Amino acid sequence: MSTTRSTTARGPRPLPPVVALRPRSLARRAAILQSHVRVRRAAGLPHEELFLDVIDDALARTGFVASRDLDVWARLIALVEEHEDITHTLPACAATANLVGLALFGDVDDHAALAALADELGHDRLARLQHRYGTALETDSRLPVTTAALRRMLVPGLARRLASDPRTTSRSGTLDDACLRAAHTLLVQGIDRAWTVPTLDSVEEFVDIAVHGTINEWRHHVAMIIADPWSPYVDRLIDLAQQVGTTHAAAVVTTIVDLCRDRHHGATGRPRARPATRRYRYPDGRAAP
Repeated sequence: MSTTRSTTARGPRPLPPVVALRPRSLARRAAILQSHVRVRRAAGLPHEELFLDVIDDALARTGFVASRDLDVWARLIALVEEHEDITHTLPACAATANLVGLALFGDVDDHAALAALADELGHDRLARLQHRYGTALETDSRLPVTTAALRRMLVPGLARRLASDPRTTSRSGTLDDACLRAAHTLLVQGIDRAWTVPTLDSVEEFVDIAVHGTINEWRHHVAMIIADPWSPYVDRLIDLAQQVGTTHAAAVVTTIVDLCRDRHHGATGRPRARPATRRYRYPDGRAAP
Protein backbone atom coordinates (compact mmCIF):
# COMPACT_ATOMS: atom_id res chain seq x y z
CA MET A 1 0.00 0.00 0.00
CA SER A 2 1.34 3.40 -0.90
CA THR A 3 2.48 5.64 1.95
CA THR A 4 1.89 8.84 0.02
CA ARG A 5 -1.17 10.48 -1.48
CA SER A 6 -1.32 12.02 -4.91
CA THR A 7 -1.30 15.79 -5.08
CA THR A 8 -3.29 15.75 -8.30
CA ALA A 9 -6.33 18.00 -8.02
CA ARG A 10 -9.65 16.30 -7.32
CA GLY A 11 -11.70 19.36 -7.88
CA PRO A 12 -10.85 23.04 -7.76
CA ARG A 13 -7.93 22.67 -5.31
CA PRO A 14 -4.98 20.21 -5.17
CA LEU A 15 -4.76 18.08 -2.06
CA PRO A 16 -1.79 18.79 0.23
CA PRO A 17 1.01 16.17 0.24
CA VAL A 18 1.00 13.63 3.04
CA VAL A 19 4.24 13.03 4.93
CA ALA A 20 5.67 9.58 4.24
CA LEU A 21 4.66 7.13 6.96
CA ARG A 22 8.12 5.68 7.62
CA PRO A 23 9.74 8.84 9.05
CA ARG A 24 6.64 9.39 11.18
CA SER A 25 6.81 5.81 12.43
CA LEU A 26 10.49 6.15 13.32
CA ALA A 27 9.82 9.45 15.07
CA ARG A 28 7.06 7.84 17.11
CA ARG A 29 9.23 4.89 18.10
CA ALA A 30 12.12 7.22 18.97
CA ALA A 31 9.84 9.38 21.14
CA ILE A 32 8.66 6.33 23.08
CA LEU A 33 12.24 5.21 23.62
CA GLN A 34 13.23 8.71 24.71
CA SER A 35 10.54 8.78 27.36
CA HIS A 36 11.76 5.45 28.72
CA VAL A 37 15.39 6.58 28.63
CA ARG A 38 14.56 9.75 30.54
CA VAL A 39 12.63 7.86 33.20
CA ARG A 40 15.64 5.63 33.64
CA ARG A 41 17.94 8.66 33.64
CA ALA A 42 15.89 10.21 36.44
CA ALA A 43 16.78 7.24 38.64
CA GLY A 44 20.22 8.84 38.89
CA LEU A 45 22.42 5.75 38.67
CA PRO A 46 25.92 7.22 38.09
CA HIS A 47 27.20 4.27 36.04
CA GLU A 48 24.33 4.71 33.53
CA GLU A 49 24.21 8.49 33.12
CA LEU A 50 26.71 8.91 30.27
CA PHE A 51 25.32 6.00 28.26
CA LEU A 52 21.72 7.18 28.64
CA ASP A 53 22.67 10.74 27.69
CA VAL A 54 24.37 9.56 24.49
CA ILE A 55 21.36 7.44 23.53
CA ASP A 56 18.91 10.23 24.37
CA ASP A 57 20.83 12.75 22.27
CA ALA A 58 20.83 10.34 19.34
CA LEU A 59 17.10 9.65 19.52
CA ALA A 60 16.42 13.40 19.63
CA ARG A 61 17.88 13.73 16.12
CA THR A 62 15.43 11.37 14.46
CA GLY A 63 13.62 14.22 12.73
CA PHE A 64 16.86 15.44 11.12
CA VAL A 65 17.90 12.14 9.52
CA ALA A 66 18.14 12.35 5.73
CA SER A 67 15.89 10.02 3.75
CA ARG A 68 18.89 8.12 2.38
CA ASP A 69 19.93 7.24 5.96
CA LEU A 70 16.56 6.00 7.24
CA ASP A 71 17.54 2.33 6.85
CA VAL A 72 20.52 2.76 9.16
CA TRP A 73 18.52 4.84 11.62
CA ALA A 74 15.72 2.25 11.71
CA ARG A 75 18.28 -0.41 12.59
CA LEU A 76 19.70 1.77 15.37
CA ILE A 77 16.24 2.30 16.84
CA ALA A 78 15.54 -1.45 16.60
CA LEU A 79 18.81 -2.15 18.44
CA VAL A 80 17.89 0.18 21.30
CA GLU A 81 14.38 -1.29 21.44
CA GLU A 82 15.77 -4.81 21.62
CA HIS A 83 18.11 -3.98 24.51
CA GLU A 84 16.01 -1.31 26.21
CA ASP A 85 15.65 -3.17 29.51
CA ILE A 86 19.03 -4.90 29.55
CA THR A 87 21.45 -3.00 31.73
CA HIS A 88 24.63 -4.78 30.69
CA THR A 89 24.16 -3.89 26.99
CA LEU A 90 23.67 -0.18 27.70
CA PRO A 91 27.32 0.66 26.85
CA ALA A 92 26.94 -1.19 23.52
CA CYS A 93 23.83 0.80 22.60
CA ALA A 94 25.56 4.07 23.51
CA ALA A 95 28.71 3.16 21.56
CA THR A 96 26.64 2.27 18.49
CA ALA A 97 24.50 5.41 18.76
CA ASN A 98 27.69 7.47 18.87
CA LEU A 99 29.12 5.66 15.84
CA VAL A 100 25.97 6.37 13.81
CA GLY A 101 25.83 9.96 15.06
CA LEU A 102 29.40 10.54 13.91
CA ALA A 103 28.69 9.00 10.51
CA LEU A 104 25.47 10.89 9.83
CA PHE A 105 26.11 14.22 11.57
CA GLY A 106 29.68 14.60 12.86
CA ASP A 107 28.88 17.47 15.22
CA VAL A 108 31.18 18.66 17.98
CA ASP A 109 28.88 16.93 20.47
CA ASP A 110 29.52 13.60 18.72
CA HIS A 111 33.28 13.99 19.06
CA ALA A 112 32.93 15.03 22.70
CA ALA A 113 30.71 12.00 23.36
CA LEU A 114 33.24 9.73 21.64
CA ALA A 115 35.98 11.01 23.94
CA ALA A 116 33.76 10.61 27.00
CA LEU A 117 32.89 7.02 26.07
CA ALA A 118 36.55 6.24 25.47
CA ASP A 119 37.42 7.66 28.88
CA GLU A 120 34.66 5.63 30.54
CA LEU A 121 35.10 2.33 28.71
CA GLY A 122 38.68 2.48 27.46
CA HIS A 123 39.55 2.76 23.77
CA ASP A 124 39.86 -0.98 23.18
CA ARG A 125 36.49 -1.86 24.64
CA LEU A 126 34.73 1.03 22.93
CA ALA A 127 36.13 0.00 19.56
CA ARG A 128 35.12 -3.63 20.10
CA LEU A 129 31.55 -2.58 20.84
CA GLN A 130 31.39 -0.23 17.86
CA HIS A 131 32.79 -2.93 15.59
CA ARG A 132 30.54 -5.71 16.85
CA TYR A 133 27.26 -3.82 17.05
CA GLY A 134 27.93 -1.25 14.34
CA THR A 135 28.56 -3.92 11.72
CA ALA A 136 25.02 -5.23 12.27
CA LEU A 137 23.64 -1.81 11.27
CA GLU A 138 25.51 -1.66 7.98
CA THR A 139 23.56 -1.75 4.73
CA ASP A 140 26.54 -2.65 2.54
CA SER A 141 29.50 -5.04 2.81
CA ARG A 142 31.82 -2.05 2.31
CA LEU A 143 30.73 -0.80 5.77
CA PRO A 144 29.74 2.73 4.72
CA VAL A 145 28.56 3.78 8.19
CA THR A 146 31.77 2.73 9.94
CA THR A 147 33.82 4.24 7.12
CA ALA A 148 31.98 7.57 7.42
CA ALA A 149 32.36 7.58 11.20
CA LEU A 150 36.09 6.91 10.91
CA ARG A 151 36.46 9.77 8.45
CA ARG A 152 34.74 12.07 10.96
CA MET A 153 37.19 11.00 13.67
CA LEU A 154 40.08 11.91 11.37
CA VAL A 155 38.51 14.93 9.67
CA PRO A 156 40.96 17.81 8.95
CA GLY A 157 40.49 20.86 11.13
CA LEU A 158 38.82 19.00 13.99
CA ALA A 159 41.10 20.56 16.59
CA ARG A 160 40.17 24.05 15.33
CA ARG A 161 36.47 23.22 15.42
CA LEU A 162 36.75 21.95 18.97
CA ALA A 163 38.81 24.98 20.04
CA SER A 164 36.31 27.41 18.53
CA ASP A 165 33.29 25.89 20.29
CA PRO A 166 32.73 27.28 23.81
CA ARG A 167 31.66 23.84 25.05
CA THR A 168 34.97 22.23 24.14
CA THR A 169 37.50 25.06 24.00
CA SER A 170 39.26 24.19 27.23
CA ARG A 171 39.77 20.53 26.29
CA SER A 172 40.08 20.69 22.51
CA GLY A 173 43.55 19.13 22.45
CA THR A 174 42.52 16.24 24.69
CA LEU A 175 39.38 15.57 22.64
CA ASP A 176 41.27 15.70 19.35
CA ASP A 177 43.81 13.19 20.66
CA ALA A 178 41.03 10.93 21.95
CA CYS A 179 39.32 10.93 18.55
CA LEU A 180 42.57 10.01 16.79
CA ARG A 181 43.19 7.16 19.21
CA ALA A 182 39.59 6.01 18.82
CA ALA A 183 40.05 5.95 15.04
CA HIS A 184 43.21 3.85 15.33
CA THR A 185 41.59 1.38 17.73
CA LEU A 186 38.55 1.00 15.47
CA LEU A 187 40.83 0.50 12.48
CA VAL A 188 42.58 -2.50 14.04
CA GLN A 189 39.37 -4.35 14.91
CA GLY A 190 39.01 -7.68 13.10
CA ILE A 191 42.41 -7.41 11.48
CA ASP A 192 44.36 -10.49 10.41
CA ARG A 193 48.14 -9.97 10.40
CA ALA A 194 48.36 -12.28 7.40
CA TRP A 195 46.37 -9.90 5.19
CA THR A 196 48.31 -8.44 2.28
CA VAL A 197 47.34 -6.13 -0.56
CA PRO A 198 49.32 -4.47 -3.35
CA THR A 199 51.50 -1.81 -1.78
CA LEU A 200 50.93 1.87 -2.43
CA ASP A 201 53.79 3.26 -4.44
CA SER A 202 52.72 6.72 -5.55
CA VAL A 203 51.13 9.83 -4.11
CA GLU A 204 48.23 9.36 -6.53
CA GLU A 205 47.51 5.88 -5.19
CA PHE A 206 47.80 7.13 -1.64
CA VAL A 207 45.37 10.02 -2.25
CA ASP A 208 42.92 7.75 -4.07
CA ILE A 209 42.62 5.29 -1.21
CA ALA A 210 42.53 8.11 1.34
CA VAL A 211 39.70 9.89 -0.47
CA HIS A 212 37.73 6.97 -1.91
CA GLY A 213 38.79 3.97 0.16
CA THR A 214 36.69 2.10 2.71
CA ILE A 215 37.57 0.94 6.18
CA ASN A 216 38.01 -2.59 4.80
CA GLU A 217 40.72 -1.37 2.43
CA TRP A 218 42.39 0.71 5.13
CA ARG A 219 42.39 -2.26 7.49
CA HIS A 220 44.35 -4.34 4.99
CA HIS A 221 47.10 -1.74 4.88
CA VAL A 222 47.05 -1.34 8.66
CA ALA A 223 47.38 -5.13 8.93
CA MET A 224 50.64 -4.86 7.00
CA ILE A 225 51.80 -2.15 9.40
CA ILE A 226 50.93 -4.28 12.43
CA ALA A 227 52.67 -7.32 10.96
CA ASP A 228 55.95 -5.40 10.85
CA PRO A 229 55.71 -1.83 12.21
CA TRP A 230 59.31 -1.04 11.24
CA SER A 231 59.26 -2.43 7.70
CA PRO A 232 60.37 -0.35 4.68
CA TYR A 233 56.75 -0.24 3.52
CA VAL A 234 55.70 1.55 6.70
CA ASP A 235 58.40 4.17 6.11
CA ARG A 236 57.20 4.44 2.51
CA LEU A 237 53.63 5.15 3.67
CA ILE A 238 54.86 7.93 5.93
CA ASP A 239 56.90 9.36 3.05
CA LEU A 240 53.86 9.28 0.70
CA ALA A 241 51.73 11.02 3.32
CA GLN A 242 54.32 13.76 3.64
CA GLN A 243 54.42 14.18 -0.13
CA VAL A 244 50.67 14.81 -0.25
CA GLY A 245 51.45 18.33 0.85
CA THR A 246 49.13 18.63 3.84
CA THR A 247 50.32 18.45 7.41
CA HIS A 248 47.08 16.67 8.36
CA ALA A 249 47.70 13.59 6.18
CA ALA A 250 51.26 13.24 7.41
CA ALA A 251 50.24 13.71 11.05
CA VAL A 252 47.45 11.11 10.85
CA VAL A 253 49.58 8.44 9.18
CA THR A 254 52.55 9.07 11.47
CA THR A 255 50.36 8.89 14.57
CA ILE A 256 48.63 5.69 13.45
CA VAL A 257 52.02 4.11 12.75
CA ASP A 258 53.27 5.21 16.19
CA LEU A 259 50.17 3.74 17.84
CA CYS A 260 50.67 0.46 15.96
CA ARG A 261 54.26 0.40 17.18
CA ASP A 262 53.10 1.07 20.74
CA ARG A 263 50.65 -1.83 20.42
CA HIS A 264 53.49 -4.03 19.15
CA HIS A 265 55.59 -3.09 22.20
CA GLY A 266 52.73 -4.16 24.46
CA ALA A 267 52.19 -7.44 22.60
CA THR A 268 55.85 -8.38 22.90
CA GLY A 269 56.00 -7.69 26.60
CA ARG A 270 57.89 -4.43 26.41
CA PRO A 271 56.61 -1.39 28.37
CA ARG A 272 53.40 0.11 27.02
CA ALA A 273 53.33 3.73 25.92
CA ARG A 274 49.98 4.12 27.71
CA PRO A 275 48.41 2.22 30.62
CA ALA A 276 46.00 -0.56 29.76
CA THR A 277 42.36 0.54 29.65
CA ARG A 278 40.28 -0.35 32.66
CA ARG A 279 37.53 -2.94 32.69
CA TYR A 280 34.26 -1.27 33.64
CA ARG A 281 32.07 -2.98 36.22
CA TYR A 282 28.65 -2.18 37.58
CA PRO A 283 28.14 -1.52 41.32
CA ASP A 284 27.10 -5.16 41.91
CA GLY A 285 30.43 -6.34 40.52
CA ARG A 286 29.18 -7.64 37.16
CA ALA A 287 31.45 -6.88 34.21
CA ALA A 288 29.72 -4.96 31.43
CA PRO A 289 30.28 -6.07 27.81
